[in-house]
Amino acid sequence: MNRLSSCLFAVCLLLAGCAHPAGGDWREYKVFCGMSQGNETIPDADWERFCDEYVTAEFPDGYTSMQATGYWKSEDAPATLCENSRVLVILAPASAKESVRRIARQYRRLFHQEAVLVTTSPADAEFVDSASCEEKQP
Repeated sequence: MNRLSSCLFAVCLLLAGCAHPAGGDWREYKVFCGMSQGNETIPDADWERFCDEYVTAEFPDGYTSMQATGYWKSEDAPATLCENSRVLVILAPASAKESVRRIARQYRRLFHQEAVLVTTSPADAEFVDSASCEEKQP
């Protein structure tokens, strides 16, 4: 099973605990991580180790990691730059915001990033399984 499938499976397990997360104020957090460090590319093994040591430690019930291409303008560069990136998607209660920010700060520090973007959106999540898809018989 590849890494993306494993992460998606982990998110499904998180949501499988209840068909609709019980009460609370849920959020979808996204953490945008550049994969360049100076003139070098951060190796996939380093990314995976970061996820294992820091992201899974904060969110053991699951998250998703996606490959992306990021475009941004550095204070030092006259033109918009492009780099390979990773995006973490984390579904968690609103109270998890500081844990998400801790992950972003750790990534910035470990990989010498100028900045790491974190976005937060309200989330209404539902796990669709075979029981919820069955038609009720009269």
